[in-house]
Amino acid sequence: MQVETEFADGVLTVRRDFPHAIDEVFAAWIDAAKTTHWWGCANTTRVVSEVEPKLGGRYKHRMTIAKVGDYAIDGRIIEYAPPHKLAYTMPATEFSYAMRVTVTFEAIAGGTRVTLQQTQLPDELQDVVGAGWTASFNRLARYFDGGRRVA
Repeated sequence: MQVETEFADGVLTVRRDFPHAIDEVFAAWIDAAKTTHWWGCANTTRVVSEVEPKLGGRYKHRMTIAKVGDYAIDGRIIEYAPPHKLAYTMPATEFSYAMRVTVTFEAIAGGTRVTLQQTQLPDELQDVVGAGWTASFNRLARYFDGGRRVA
């Protein structure tokens, strides 16, 4: 099971199948005790998460990235339909416009397909953001196999 990525018209799409039940995979995205173990790019060493799993709830992750420092993603949940859909905002930064991340969870034979779409992504950020999500999806797979990040 490999991560598939594509980029077109400012939309990054990332997809991967996980051999786990849809409820379990969805929970990994909304339980802050779980996101701390898999969220972040390949060089993320620590994550502090705050997730309010409800419409309008906070969706915040502060990552410590080796040789970079702390980087925070602080948004609001704008769609919440467990266990099938989660969408949240990402505020504008000095590098990009406000963005939206939509994650869908589809029960498939033998597990769950997760598809993420991040919109309004500037062309110059597509490689770094795509690599970050690829690392996160791969780390999520390791989390399901027992891999835990030590804080």
